[in-house]
Amino acid sequence: MSQTIEEEQASKKITSQLKRSRGQLDGILKMMEDNRSCDDVLVQLSAVKSGVDKAMKLVIAQNIRKNVNCVDEQQLKDLQGSLDLMMKTK
Repeated sequence: MSQTIEEEQASKKITSQLKRSRGQLDGILKMMEDNRSCDDVLVQLSAVKSGVDKAMKLVIAQNIRKNVNCVDEQQLKDLQGSLDLMMKTK
């Protein structure tokens, strides 16, 4: 089964976000090798955590789009707004 254009775009966003997080992790490993300060490392770890959370949100949103039959665009936006709120409060 082939993906729709929307599904392909969502997959590209997820892949891009994960690659960005992987790059940040590589940078953190380099920081550790260079004995950078704990504060610097923690700031970057926090950025990675946020990036992974964003990727998770994108995966869940894509799953919602695939599995929930929304009557209109507003219902989909409402679902995504609820998802945003859920991810912020976790």
